[in-house]
Amino acid sequence: MIELTLLTLLHRLMNWGRAPVIATRAIVADAATLLALVSDPACQWRIVEGVSPLLHPHAHVEQSHSTRLVSVRVQLGRRDVLWVTWILTPRRGTTEVDLAAQLHSRSLAARLVLLFGGRRWLRHRLEHTLGMLASLAHCAAEDLDDVERDAETAPRPAERDSSGAAAAHRSA
Repeated sequence: MIELTLLTLLHRLMNWGRAPVIATRAIVADAATLLALVSDPACQWRIVEGVSPLLHPHAHVEQSHSTRLVSVRVQLGRRDVLWVTWILTPRRGTTEVDLAAQLHSRSLAARLVLLFGGRRWLRHRLEHTLGMLASLAHCAAEDLDDVERDAETAPRPAERDSSGAAAAHRSA
């Protein structure tokens, strides 16, 4: 019985401060559009935005066969420091996006940084990233609406009469 208690305490001590930081937002866009946006490696700079460029931050999208999950590995220099997971849950007319970040390091220093303001800073960065995603999805929807509207109002080719002359020239 004592061994079980010691194992439980050891487990809690080893995993103290390792809980992921999660931000959630419902975005008015379909899941396929959001999946395309978050899977694009060019869009992952938003995750490392705000980190000093002196640390050489990089975000790499991991390949996945899932249409609901996108994993991103964040590195500082050549070292993995953070795993970020996008979880997309389609709803009626919206998609719920959960953005979870978990530190890769198990060091005491990393845990103390999270304890003394790092968790709040990281949550703020994740919420900002979700806000940027919502703005991108909104802009993508507006551009699509503009394309559809332009297609509907596009000028039609001049009608031709039986002689092959344009009707516009005939009236002149």
